[in-house]
Amino acid sequence: MRSVQFWKKIIKMLEADDVLILQYPMYCFRILPKYIERIHKKGIKLIVLIHDLESLRKGIAGAVEINKTAVEHLEIDFLPKCDAVICHNEKMKQHMISVGYQAEKIVCLGIFDYLSDADIEMRSEKNNTPSIAVAGNLIKTKSGYIYHIHDNGHNPNLEVNLFGLSFDETCTNDNMIYHGSFPAAELPGKLKGDFGLVWDGLSAETCAGNTGEYLKYNNPHKTSLYLSSNLPVVVWSKAAIADFVLENKVGIAVDSLYELEKAINAVTSEEYTQMCENTKVIAEKLRSGYYFYSALDNGLAITGNR
Repeated sequence: MRSVQFWKKIIKMLEADDVLILQYPMYCFRILPKYIERIHKKGIKLIVLIHDLESLRKGIAGAVEINKTAVEHLEIDFLPKCDAVICHNEKMKQHMISVGYQAEKIVCLGIFDYLSDADIEMRSEKNNTPSIAVAGNLIKTKSGYIYHIHDNGHNPNLEVNLFGLSFDETCTNDNMIYHGSFPAAELPGKLKGDFGLVWDGLSAETCAGNTGEYLKYNNPHKTSLYLSSNLPVVVWSKAAIADFVLENKVGIAVDSLYELEKAINAVTSEEYTQMCENTKVIAEKLRSGYYFYSALDNGLAITGNR
């Protein structure tokens, strides 16, 4: 009932040539077609910002099952009817085109913004001991890779700083330091390490499983958290966000986490200082909403409302 009231209120409020901006996914999929038709009949333009494409993410193993009915209704029936769609990056755009979306309606975000006014340390030098930060849900079913970073003598000197919920402290070692969980607004000022790690899945050898495979298409919010915290990143070489990281020179890419310590040690002091300078530039944009507003301008241009 609330969804029906919401859509009725929206249609009543808006006039022809107004623009309605929605976040996606939406789960009122059974009533959407009727109201989207009314929106278009009234001449209202519709721009959608994609947070996740469930047909690509396919749920989260052990936590969230994919709703195939919702995917069918929303990604097949709803999204193509929007006037403009803001997707994550070029990899996601090319996938959408390959399954039938109109290329001229798709705008690439580049990276998600991370609004923050936290007091954040400015980094310029690597620590004496190579180190990384890992923030997020640390549960084994989603982030099992954490517990294998030091397997079989790999990364013997690498310090792993952990932030988040559901860490299994029975699996820790001297090089794994659990700092606890912090509110999102405070976390950027708490992170420690030379680089923030962007990885997913159960394996340290590669990004595996549905959430690991999803990195080939999505922009992880974790990347934005680290960069907005003035922290360069380490990403999977096959991840879609690797293009952004390497082009802007704000981090490094690796094929396997077993390469982490070697890859960090290979970054010279001069290279790291420059990465930190580049990261500071990106961080200022992320904290001000630059990437969303730029993508929105392009979406408005598609609708003829800029």
